[in-house]
Amino acid sequence: MDKEQLRAQLEQLHAELQQLGSVDDDDRETLQKLARDIQGLLEREDDRAQHYRSLRERLKEAVAHLEASHPQTTLLMRQVIDQLAPLGI
Repeated sequence: MDKEQLRAQLEQLHAELQQLGSVDDDDRETLQKLARDIQGLLEREDDRAQHYRSLRERLKEAVAHLEASHPQTTLLMRQVIDQLAPLGI
């Protein structure tokens, strides 16, 4: 896995999450937590696989829930999930 590519994907997804407008309160809370988690990962010096495990699971749940209403955002989420797969996550 190219860590720079993963980092770029996370940065793009984080920016997208910050710009979402029309979501209900539950979705907004989920997306805000994802955005905070991504920001935390981007700020970490150490990028071991275990730091990404819970993020991957939350991304999968968010994709299932938001796919119809926010296709661009869920596409970015799927790309990050795909980037994490070679790590065994």
